[in-house]
Amino acid sequence: MTKKMPKTQRMNQIIQAALDEFLNKGYEGASMEGIARKARISKGGLYHHFKSKDEILLFANKKFDEPLNKIRMQASEKNSAENGLVYYLEQYLNYWKQHEREIVFYSLSITKIMDSPDLWQMYETYFEKYIDFIQALFQRGIDAGEFLDHSARESAITLIAALDGIVFYLLIDKKLKLEEIILMFRKKFISQLKVIHK
Repeated sequence: MTKKMPKTQRMNQIIQAALDEFLNKGYEGASMEGIARKARISKGGLYHHFKSKDEILLFANKKFDEPLNKIRMQASEKNSAENGLVYYLEQYLNYWKQHEREIVFYSLSITKIMDSPDLWQMYETYFEKYIDFIQALFQRGIDAGEFLDHSARESAITLIAALDGIVFYLLIDKKLKLEEIILMFRKKFISQLKVIHK
């Protein structure tokens, strides 16, 4: 008989088991039975929480986004746009450096979005919010006279594309140093936009 545990703990256990199953066998090779076995619950117990692998994938993506939401919120609360952007860069890249398995999991998810309208919708909403958040920080800097007048939206899109790209390079190329990458990003995306006061 499976030991009763709090729902949050049980869900986290299932998500970790699903992560192992998806990473070891790929999405197509993974099974609800394998996830249940790794989570140490019955198959019926797993179906009580999730109806399918797609549902687990969707839930896991939302769960893994929670710490990033917290980072975005904290960056928004910084006393200047520059400090908010610097904080976000550092925390975002540090987070992914410490969660390499989740990077691989996200890549698996992206290959599934074409087949899953719910996953597609979730990612579309996520990217819209992500762009809006970075754009708002750049715009705040422009309005406060911290940054040169420019397209905040263009800066947001290029920064996001570069950030998400470098996350995968950090995973693949162990010679890349996180501290150096953060300095490069600060120089290219923040320092060059700063207004020089004479």
